[in-house]
Amino acid sequence: MTKTTRIMLGVIGIVILASIIGILAKSGGLLGVSHVGQTGSKPTVIIGVTLPLTGDVAMLGQSNKNAIELAYSQLDKTNLKYDYKLVFEDDGFKPSIGATTANKLISVDKVDALISFGSPVGNVVSPIAEAAGVPHINDFASDPHVATGQYNYVDYTPASEDAKLFVQELQRRGINKIVFFGQQDNPGSAALINAFLDGVKLTNIQVLSTQMIVTGTRDFRTEISKVKNLGANLYVLELSSPELETVTKQLRTAGVKTPVSTMETFEFSDQLSLFEGMWYVNCADAAQWFVDLYTKTYGTAPKFGAANGYDTLNMIVQSVEKAGDGITVPKGTEINARIGSIKGFDGALGTGMSMGSDHLVASKAVVRMIKNGVPVTITP
Repeated sequence: MTKTTRIMLGVIGIVILASIIGILAKSGGLLGVSHVGQTGSKPTVIIGVTLPLTGDVAMLGQSNKNAIELAYSQLDKTNLKYDYKLVFEDDGFKPSIGATTANKLISVDKVDALISFGSPVGNVVSPIAEAAGVPHINDFASDPHVATGQYNYVDYTPASEDAKLFVQELQRRGINKIVFFGQQDNPGSAALINAFLDGVKLTNIQVLSTQMIVTGTRDFRTEISKVKNLGANLYVLELSSPELETVTKQLRTAGVKTPVSTMETFEFSDQLSLFEGMWYVNCADAAQWFVDLYTKTYGTAPKFGAANGYDTLNMIVQSVEKAGDGITVPKGTEINARIGSIKGFDGALGTGMSMGSDHLVASKAVVRMIKNGVPVTITP
């Protein structure tokens, strides 16, 4: 190799090295410079979602996941300041796993916001999100305690709304003696029963007995024997699946022909024929356009609570877009402030919805009945 050749190769090497350094500097890969996203691209906001994708209520969790992904697919991405990434985790509707998934989403995935599902998991996610300063919305919690703290919210029909309508329907039907079956380790069950007890104080409706059972119990003959001769004209089952179905079957086996009802939990079951002809109170109905869109996309109707997932994703995106400048991802405090000030939100559950000072988005309950194995709204 000649001296001239060596010099030319050296010059070329210096030029290439300088180009690499320039590229690294611009991308934040050198000298500790931090830039969100690459040149010419939008910063990415990461939203973590923990849902029961396996287990006894997996059909509800999967429907919620579908709705969140549907909302994501409907985003007008060309006109947004940010790109959005969804990270899903399966908690099986178990609080211990929910704590693990929430910690993983925050510590490993570095999410900018969290979505959780249901009161049991929501109550363990809330303190984790609060400590980390990560905005968190639960889209399926009856228990208002899930919204405790600065960073926690619930987008679901409050237990107080369910109870108010349930009392009204009992009075309309002349039902005045009831027995409760509740789940003592499910805060959503307890919240619904407590809301009912508050709402029934000035009426002639009597709660003859409240049997609180432990999740995982399969033999309820003792509890049933305690209440079967009390003269109740309605049994109210605030139970999740499979306890819901098991109690119903064992009541019938014990010869109890008294009707059963619930605030919300019938639709936890995939055995709706067990409740044929029974009325109950449920969370707010989804708008027809959402039902049609979901059905067209997935080939089946959405389960209850799915519309809440759709709206929750959009609430977070709307809040991020308002909080940020499009250059860097807004801080948790900035996103949180926007979530807390949501007013006049139009979504799958209706128009003009707002976040209350109690961190709850209040939507109205409805009365439904199981007809031919299908839930049908009979009183809006």
